Amino acid sequence: MTLPNDGAAREPSREEKPISLPKLKTAIASRVRQEKPRRFVTQGSEYFETDVIEIDVETDGDFAIAGTGPALFVGEVPIVDSEKLGPHRYRFFAPGSTTLPEDARLALGRAGSGAPQPEQKTKLRLQWKTAAGR
Repeated sequence: MTLPNDGAAREPSREEKPISLPKLKTAIASRVRQEKPRRFVTQGSEYFETDVIEIDVETDGDFAIAGTGPALFVGEVPIVDSEKLGPHRYRFFAPGSTTLPEDARLALGRAGSGAPQPEQKTKLRLQWKTAAGR
């Protein structure tokens, strides 16, 4: 007599490898005055600022976005407001009132599920664009 098999057997476990982050190649910051105030949310409070810090970032790959987004850390300061500019290029936004440490190292992480944590530390430091272009 054969035993029935309804396919309800437990599936074998899969190796869960975390989705890797791309490596950071460059990060160049500039202070910008925007015509239309940009919306920011900090600790549940919404506010708008026209003085904004924009940080253009180049990576060696794209972020795998699956319910999370990229986070850039300047020292211990997480910046999670960003937009994709093109392949391997992103722009992060911080309020102009944000104090970014001058000589702090950069790191990448994920935002969107709890407090962001730096996952990939680098030896790179934030560069600031000068009035002459760089």
